[in-house]
Amino acid sequence: MLVKQIRIESLGNSSYIVGSQDAKICAVIDPARDVDLYIREAEALGMKIAYALETHLHNDFISGSRELAARTGCPIAASAVGGLAFDHRALKPGDTINIGEVRLQVIATPGHTPEHISFEATDTSKGGGSHALFSGGALMVGGVARSELLGKQLAPFLGRWFHRTITREFKPLDDAIDVYPTHGGGSFCMASASTGGSHATTTTIGQERRTNPFFMAETEEDFLQLALGDLPSYPAYYKRMSAINRQGPKILGWLPQLFPLSSKEVWTRVQGDGIAIDTRKPDAFTAGHIPRAYSITAGDTLGTWVGWLVEPGKPLVFVLDDPSKSESLVRQLIRIGYDSLDGYLEGGMDAWRKARLPVSTLKTASAKELYRKLETGHGPQPLDVRFAHEWQGGHLPGALKIELGDLPEHTGGLPRHMAYATVCAACFRASTAASILEREGFNDVTLLVGGNNAWKESGLPLEGRQN
Repeated sequence: MLVKQIRIESLGNSSYIVGSQDAKICAVIDPARDVDLYIREAEALGMKIAYALETHLHNDFISGSRELAARTGCPIAASAVGGLAFDHRALKPGDTINIGEVRLQVIATPGHTPEHISFEATDTSKGGGSHALFSGGALMVGGVARSELLGKQLAPFLGRWFHRTITREFKPLDDAIDVYPTHGGGSFCMASASTGGSHATTTTIGQERRTNPFFMAETEEDFLQLALGDLPSYPAYYKRMSAINRQGPKILGWLPQLFPLSSKEVWTRVQGDGIAIDTRKPDAFTAGHIPRAYSITAGDTLGTWVGWLVEPGKPLVFVLDDPSKSESLVRQLIRIGYDSLDGYLEGGMDAWRKARLPVSTLKTASAKELYRKLETGHGPQPLDVRFAHEWQGGHLPGALKIELGDLPEHTGGLPRHMAYATVCAACFRASTAASILEREGFNDVTLLVGGNNAWKESGLPLEGRQN
């Protein structure tokens, strides 16, 4: 039995190729939408993709199963109770799928979602019992996936199911069985228990039996307290994904590319319903940017913040540092359903300025500069956009806390005559926050350079710091 993990760092997830080197066939479990990743890997392994398999209706990304089926002709198999509105093999508990000498048996593992299934894998050439578990979100390294993504009202119901899944399906398994989760560290699908700093993406039943607090919960009530307590926020786009995956996402047929647009072409788009996303670093953005552009710096979290903050379905144009590196951006965005990618500003902001088009700027302040302004009693209101657990570690005195993902729905309640200084850990999210305020018509916005980290390193006072 061959198992090949394909990591999707921007999602904190993994897909898996599992197959038979003798039979030269394989299945792909929980593929993302940019399926060329799996097609290339299968070709390199000399294998034909025989199945696209789904453990559940994903809330955090668009499934690539339909895309993979369209590209390779492979059938799709998913839970019979998922209500999928497209052709697929409906799997029930106890069903098996044979991939050469590999037998995948379906087990019902609800909790993260009601239709969730896992695949228990046996290498029949080795004899004996099961050898691997492809667990989706039903079992993760050091935890489990969340139960409240379909609504807080359903969460206790799903949490009880989850407890039964762990108790009845997973605890009886042999310690030596390898566990291959879809969700991993960095995924917002993770429930409250942490991985203890581990960067592992796979585990074993024995390891989880010894270290996973959900595995060790003695009662249903203990489990529910872990599963439903102290849950962090999650991206707004999650609310759209399940319905898209149930109905069947649009088939792209290829990996889209970004094409260059002249300054005037970009200007025409943003004057209409187009949205500009500036992926440069905050210092470049504050020095000059397209009016009303979002500042969302390139990196593994770009797709998350676009999905959290930017209205879906609108044409997107980009300001890039290096257009030759746009592929990662495209992959992140199509994975969450942002398909209207119009292109990028050719020549960047230099070309924009040469075209004599409007340029916006933002004020910046170092930690000591901002402290001096605040000490006068006439400085800007600090607006801290970090997550709750970061805020609890200490924050600027008098700061207002609004997580970045929640900021768009709260701008209407912020007094517009006031000045604001946006703050995060460093300055990337603060730059995004400043761009949101600017889009909403706030005229006096300052970015704290270096963020809360620089404030702390300068020895300036913090409130709420926990030692």
